[in-house]
Amino acid sequence: MIKSKMYRTAFLFGLCSAITAGCSSNGTKENGQSNESPSSSPAPTQAQLKQVELSWYYPVPAMQGDQQKIEEEVNKYIKEKINATVKLMPVPIGDYKQKLNTVTAASEAVDIIWTGYLFPVEENARKGSLLPIDDLIEKHAPNLKKDVPKVMWDGLTIDGQKYAIPNQQTNTFQWGVSVQKRFADKYNLDVKSIKKMEDLEPFLEKIKQNEPDIIPYGNFGSQYYPVNTTLWGLPGVDGYFFVKKGDPNYELLRYPEEALMNFKLASKWYKAGYIYKDAATAKEADFYSKGKVAVRGMNTLNPGVEADIKAANGGFDVIAIPLSDAFTNGYSATTNQSISRTSKNPERAMMFLDLVNSDKYLYNLLCYGILDQHYEKVSDNVVKAKAESKYAPNVNWVFGSVFNSYLKEGQAANVWEETKKRNETAEQNPIGGFKFNSEPVNTEKANMSAVWAEYSKGMATGTMDFDATWPTVLERLKKAGEDKYAAEVKKQFEAYLKEKGINKVPQK
Repeated sequence: MIKSKMYRTAFLFGLCSAITAGCSSNGTKENGQSNESPSSSPAPTQAQLKQVELSWYYPVPAMQGDQQKIEEEVNKYIKEKINATVKLMPVPIGDYKQKLNTVTAASEAVDIIWTGYLFPVEENARKGSLLPIDDLIEKHAPNLKKDVPKVMWDGLTIDGQKYAIPNQQTNTFQWGVSVQKRFADKYNLDVKSIKKMEDLEPFLEKIKQNEPDIIPYGNFGSQYYPVNTTLWGLPGVDGYFFVKKGDPNYELLRYPEEALMNFKLASKWYKAGYIYKDAATAKEADFYSKGKVAVRGMNTLNPGVEADIKAANGGFDVIAIPLSDAFTNGYSATTNQSISRTSKNPERAMMFLDLVNSDKYLYNLLCYGILDQHYEKVSDNVVKAKAESKYAPNVNWVFGSVFNSYLKEGQAANVWEETKKRNETAEQNPIGGFKFNSEPVNTEKANMSAVWAEYSKGMATGTMDFDATWPTVLERLKKAGEDKYAAEVKKQFEAYLKEKGINKVPQK
């Protein structure tokens, strides 16, 4: 998945049943699309199930012109499977957190909610916005029960109950950048010489001087400085708690210098003209989709990522340059599906999610659209988006297990096997299993989030000068409850270390 993007720890990312109606005797659908292998469990008959309509909120980089066509095709298919239809409710990624906070606060009737780095599972489970789903999985999701590894369920279990279904994909993070190959070739970029972000500056200067229509560095509010080369991040908090790698005492650091380099470097690069002047308010998809960005930061340089970036980058080839080793928290909670506590049909919602994650045709319909309208097949399992397509969300990681995805042109045939291998072999964050219960400091957390909402994007893009802005931010965070919040995190972290038997070296 390309988890772009927009969050420091993030940015993080099918399905098997033949159509039971509308099929010709030669094993193809009437629209000419070939059927995938049937699922291992038979679909319930309409006689067993009353018809229901589901609703599903999920994030996308940009709204799609043929969204309604896809919804209609999905509903034709799933009605025959589970006697249900679904109202697809995509939300622009930049608006997703605010939108879903509003939806859940208003107790809007909704069935399925994408949860992850933009709308965290644990936080919203503790708020009571999500249903525990253990019984639903047991009764209505045989494929998910069989296919999802225990470690992934463990990462989504809160106080002994599961609250989300993981969209299986890479469980790892790897910081780095992607560079458009045409510019790397034109200006003789020595890829092997790029070891840290600052090494890109001579290349960015050449782009600035010689390519007036191209943005040298595409930063629209994300934070991609590779802090994990020296620090381990504490998951489940606000993104600014760390432990120094190799520290036997696991001293918890707040706002260490390395973490603030995101803001410092952005401030420097904005002044140098490497970042778009209106980056804090611009829509990044408007530039990426037209190939208008020479370099962009990444935090998931997973196998096959170049093909993903190319698809979202105007079709221009890119080179991925890693700036850190791959690492994992042991599980990924960055992209999932949850069932809302306001769902009127949680059983059918679970049946639908089991289908999306086991039926290859349905999953790829959501990912790529309709064959020969939105994409074409290069070979049996390799696809290419049509140039005139009005449906190319390029967020396979949002919908379900990417291991059921068709390959994009340019991806290696073994990309999913390599992804699974990396999940098993990546360096393990020793504090990656920490889960924070924010209930004791919900007020402080909300107040601090409001402060960050005012300043984070400006500092991350460099449109707000770091040196001039950071003292004000710190002062306002203090007034919002910084000290109480940090003390609670430290208290729970100390308890976590004790529970897990992670012993500190005695101080002399």
